[in-house]
Amino acid sequence: MGLFSSKKTKENSELNAFLGVGTEYKGKLDFVGTVRIDGRFEGEITTEGVLILGRKASIVGVVRVGQLNSCGEILGDVHVKEKAVFEKTSVLKGSLDTPVLVVEKGALVEGTICMTMGAAVETKPKVVSANFGGGAVKPVARELEVAKTGSDNNGA
Repeated sequence: MGLFSSKKTKENSELNAFLGVGTEYKGKLDFVGTVRIDGRFEGEITTEGVLILGRKASIVGVVRVGQLNSCGEILGDVHVKEKAVFEKTSVLKGSLDTPVLVVEKGALVEGTICMTMGAAVETKPKVVSANFGGGAVKPVARELEVAKTGSDNNGA
């Protein structure tokens, strides 16, 4: 299947934009659909779609995408909502937050990785509380979100 093929699949939709080898761009890039970068980008990239980085791609900054398929280099923070794929020529130096991670042998990932259940997951701590008819429950020093077990006396 060619790079500019009109056939669409779940992971490989029609290419909406292309920054070729030798292209340098600084700033903010917001896009819909699929974008391929083979040049140098410095700044912030945001999309619900797919970002494809070629072997010559170099990204410095913050990346927030739906899906990432990288053969290039990223220096910075990467947030992926669905799936991040780092092929054997790729380099990531920074932080990565993604629910699904694929790293081929030969890829370099250096930094912090946080694998969450998706973008909607909040980082608030949850405390499970249950009172089975015993004594009074001691109050928590700080207010936390409490997950109910269905066994408390409040009829919850």
